[in-house]
Amino acid sequence: MCAKVSETGPFYVLRCEGDGRILSPLWHDRAMAIWQVVEGDIRLSVGTEFLQAHEGDIFFVPSSVVYSARAESAHAAMRGLVFEASILEQNMASLDSELLYMFEVQSRIRVPMFRRDHPVYTALFRYFSDALEEYADKDVCYKLPIRADIYLLMTVLLRHYGIARDEQDRMIYHNVLRLRPVLEHIKKYYSQKLPISELCSMIHVSSDHFTRMFKESIGRTPVDYINGVRVVSAQRLLCGTDTPLADIAESVGFCNANYFHKIFKQYMEESPLSYRKGAKATE
Repeated sequence: MCAKVSETGPFYVLRCEGDGRILSPLWHDRAMAIWQVVEGDIRLSVGTEFLQAHEGDIFFVPSSVVYSARAESAHAAMRGLVFEASILEQNMASLDSELLYMFEVQSRIRVPMFRRDHPVYTALFRYFSDALEEYADKDVCYKLPIRADIYLLMTVLLRHYGIARDEQDRMIYHNVLRLRPVLEHIKKYYSQKLPISELCSMIHVSSDHFTRMFKESIGRTPVDYINGVRVVSAQRLLCGTDTPLADIAESVGFCNANYFHKIFKQYMEESPLSYRKGAKATE
């Protein structure tokens, strides 16, 4: 069971608890979310990634990514702060925007998870808890300190992920920015055919060099990345509409329903139909 604690302005609080599935598939079109597990053990599904989270763990979910949670203990609970990306973007210099973009790209591939022994956990926990306390109290001008806590939360995250620890980190940073036109093109045209030759021509490199650079910088091959984008888009349609599976397959860029079924099951460990039934059963 998941409850929204009265939406107010560009941010709001969610709390989920119970046994079994405690958070049905959810996504935020133009907002990000930071969550903490406050009780028990949880199995998370975030985009096409699955991971375990335990009491105290804090994790980040970028915009538009579908996520859900299931209790793996007798009872589990989690609390989240959802906030619009515009809160950050309107107050960022160009370098800061680059760091935010880098962080979002990486968090779509690998969920940022922070446990108690992580070097930035204490700071994240402090600002996260302060924001939720302000939200609960709703004292005079409470929105101002919540915004401040969101800025401080994201500053901790961006500084942590933005530090170039060695030459490889600097190369990855450079290459992700170089790949930005390709990533934006995929985001916009994932429902169409996207041959590698077309993508590598956008940054004027050979297909071999492009594939190697993409894998080293993004963590997936171009084909795996595109399929992941298509699967996440399919998740939203499976959860939010009654569109037939064959139509969903076509609308997200898969050549036929059988191939869609194969790739979806490969990424999500269940068929599209099973995923839809599970999502609908917990609405």
